[in-house]
Amino acid sequence: MINSVNGFEYSKRSPFGAVSTHNRSDYWLAQTEKNDKNFQDITLASILPETIILNPDEARKTNNLKIIGWSIASATILAAGGIFFFLRGGGSGITKGIQNLKNFLERKIQKSKLSGMGASTYEYLLGKIDFLLNKSQAVNNFTTIKDFAFKKLMYGGKNNWKYTRKLHNSVTSMFEKLGLKTVRNSYAKTLNNFEYLKNLNISTLAELQMGKDLSKEITINGVKLPKSEWITLVQDKGLQIDQLLSDNFSEGVRRARYLDIKKYTKELEQSFDEKGPLWFLSKDTLNSFVADAKMLPKKLQIQKNINSVKNAISYTPLDLYKDADSKIMTIASYFSIEDKNALKVLNNLRDNFSKFAKTSVVDKNVMLSNLSELEAEVRRLFIPSEKNLDLRACVQELRDLFTNYKRGNVQEILGVYKALLPQNQYEKLSKEFSKAIKSLDKSVKLETEDFINKSRDLALGSAPTDILSVFGGLATLSYYLGKSDNSQERTAIALKYGIPALVGVGVSLYGNARLFAGSKSLCFAMISSFIANRFGSFANHLYENYLKKTGQYIEPQKEFKKAKAA
Repeated sequence: MINSVNGFEYSKRSPFGAVSTHNRSDYWLAQTEKNDKNFQDITLASILPETIILNPDEARKTNNLKIIGWSIASATILAAGGIFFFLRGGGSGITKGIQNLKNFLERKIQKSKLSGMGASTYEYLLGKIDFLLNKSQAVNNFTTIKDFAFKKLMYGGKNNWKYTRKLHNSVTSMFEKLGLKTVRNSYAKTLNNFEYLKNLNISTLAELQMGKDLSKEITINGVKLPKSEWITLVQDKGLQIDQLLSDNFSEGVRRARYLDIKKYTKELEQSFDEKGPLWFLSKDTLNSFVADAKMLPKKLQIQKNINSVKNAISYTPLDLYKDADSKIMTIASYFSIEDKNALKVLNNLRDNFSKFAKTSVVDKNVMLSNLSELEAEVRRLFIPSEKNLDLRACVQELRDLFTNYKRGNVQEILGVYKALLPQNQYEKLSKEFSKAIKSLDKSVKLETEDFINKSRDLALGSAPTDILSVFGGLATLSYYLGKSDNSQERTAIALKYGIPALVGVGVSLYGNARLFAGSKSLCFAMISSFIANRFGSFANHLYENYLKKTGQYIEPQKEFKKAKAA
């Protein structure tokens, strides 16, 4: 049967068909010559997809305006982004990621100790991560050195260059105003949320007061009062929230905090002036972020004051557990694995705080007894010294967290509403309260973390050097546009690709100044680039129509066709 099969015929379906139809002995030589010719026509541009060609010089070999345009836009963005990344000392997300990893390992170590297990592996990793974190933070000193040196250059030193100094201050002021605008807008949204909540609260209370059972006694959290008194309690708590917001987050109060921040950043700037021109040679620059360490005590004090206000507005058993757990982990770091009794007491405290977070019920006497045992262990194991003052303070703060615990006004209000309102109405109110609290948390973070960090950098001269990234992108775009064959091609690339790329870079820089998150800035940059591309394409279309009418239009060269193997 095998011998009866006919010879192969050429078929597109058979990869061997071409071989079977050629009897010439030089077939393979002919094919090799043909393939060599095809290979000469194949370039990087003919193999790679258009979207990933980033080298404008390689892209020009295609004679494809779209590929050339995208490659120049990519080079522009990479140049601007690279300059910004370099001048900023790297991405803040990198340091944040290392910090999160360090926090994770620290908790693992303390949890292992509390459970009676060893933690040698975690401790080894933590040592390496801690070293890496210190070095990654120290990289930010490069940014400080660069910014401060550039600021002094623009100020002109003893020559006091008036115009460049004014330019530097104007750019810095503009960046500061953009950051303030974000904080102001965030608080405006937060206060609007609470205003809506206030009106919703008033209408709900009015509805309850119209009921006929106001004298009915109701028990809430073990307290028995007439319904009318519970309604009065909710009114009082609402007024307290309004007063706390007015006293701590109104425009005038925030202005006072802003002036404090300005004062602190001015002191920071003066401290760097006093260090002299060679301050960067000190050992501190190799181990920590000097400017941040200088500002940290002031920042923590502002945050502590505002957090106490936030807790008065809203504070839950879960919030208490989180605060207590953080303190317990810090305290555990002082003990060795051999201090079994102290670790046992700490573990019992942690379990009780966790139980309270879930059930809102805990034996107060047991908690106080455990806290007293912990204090006794600290006295037994640690000789009073300056080094151990932080430990003793931390233990006292843990006791204060428990003994001074009080639910926030929001929780007091919701506790009453849960007993007085139908389930669906209560859930609606609960969602609105939660929305307002989340908005407040966001506003406080913007003001006391992001804006303070931005003010710190601006005081040392970051704004003008950030703008250099835009000039870097513009220089890259200009260089590659200069290689265009004619003004028509140059205009088309600039309008459709180059300018949209620069718009994206500019919007991203604007987002950075506005304290936007990285993902939000990137999203706005992409949308802005797309819109600029649409406008640019339309403008280029009008320009080409004009050239055609005036007889100046130049037909583009024939596009490169990808070589195909035979």
